[in-house]
Amino acid sequence: MQETDILVVGAGAAGASLGYLLKQAGKDVLLLEMLDAKKKNKLCAGIIEHRAEQAFMDIFGKTLAEAGLVTMPMETMIVRHDDYEMSHTMPKKHQAVQGTEQGSVQDENAQGFVASLRNYLQKGGKMAAKMAVKKAAGYEPGVVSYKALPRKHFDDYILNRYLEAGGRLLDHTTVRSIDKERQVACCVNLVTKETFEIKYNTLVGADGATSIVRRLLTGKRQSTTLALEAPVPLTLRETVIYLRPADHGYFWYIPRGNDATVGCVYHKLGCRDSEIRKHFAACCADMGIKIESKIRGALIPDGSDVLLQPAEHCFLIGEAAGLSDNFTGGGIHYALLSAKALADALQGKKTYDEAMKPQLDAVHKNCSNANIYFAAGGKVVEFLGKKKTN
Repeated sequence: MQETDILVVGAGAAGASLGYLLKQAGKDVLLLEMLDAKKKNKLCAGIIEHRAEQAFMDIFGKTLAEAGLVTMPMETMIVRHDDYEMSHTMPKKHQAVQGTEQGSVQDENAQGFVASLRNYLQKGGKMAAKMAVKKAAGYEPGVVSYKALPRKHFDDYILNRYLEAGGRLLDHTTVRSIDKERQVACCVNLVTKETFEIKYNTLVGADGATSIVRRLLTGKRQSTTLALEAPVPLTLRETVIYLRPADHGYFWYIPRGNDATVGCVYHKLGCRDSEIRKHFAACCADMGIKIESKIRGALIPDGSDVLLQPAEHCFLIGEAAGLSDNFTGGGIHYALLSAKALADALQGKKTYDEAMKPQLDAVHKNCSNANIYFAAGGKVVEFLGKKKTN
């Protein structure tokens, strides 16, 4: 039997960030990864929000540029809905969000926008809807909203920092069963088929939307949606979003330096693969994009099923906890923020629940108000945009 103080299942951005922080605090940490951690490439559009950038600085003490991660600022966004489109220029001035207290203030200020949007839908007011969509998307005037880079570059940096700090990693390994009373995880090496036990003091599930840890501890999977994605040549410098309010989702084209990524997610369609692929193909055809690489699919949380602590001495972070924004699609900042919050909690600072309250409020707000946000987004494009030119 192996032993470790903290066993983390999943060596992605959430798990490796947590491992790094705990190693810095002198803890004994072991990461398990079902795939090959250094070779895997997570499906992700590669958007780094200002909240994610600030969380990265809080964890690693460096900006993305100082860490050698070259990003592409998203300066112009074109949003399309039916036959209309509108162009939005992102704010240039940078104003990073500082800490959870600021996030809490922003969440409180956002409450009035729900009422404004309802008023818009009843009376046709345009400005209230535009302001509300901006708020739901997570930025205000004077704040740099989004940058983009290949997700693998981001994940590799975090994993390497964990390993450089002396962290242990077992690739091709997953958990087969969990004995909560003995605090023992029965694991299996997926290559050799060898089974062995690991005794832990704390178990953390950081293994994504289909978290095995979550399923073993609760007996069920969380609510998810299918996302599709493929890399494509860089043809436009602008970010393009095809909004589908009726399906609570969108198609995206996002430039990220040397190439771009296209993808889509439609929460109301859930995991209906054929219907999602039909919308994906139609949007690619409209943009004149020919997909030459394999279209990848992955399940992502829909934000309706958040769970932070499924059992005593057991926690969930990132997508395993269900932390995702079904309006913006944001997930990277929740991965980093939950890793930081749990690391602080395991060192006797704020409890995990207390530290995550601003983030939980934001997830619940955007999930419960999705109907309003998506409807308003479509109306904003229709009324403030112009007819598309072919």
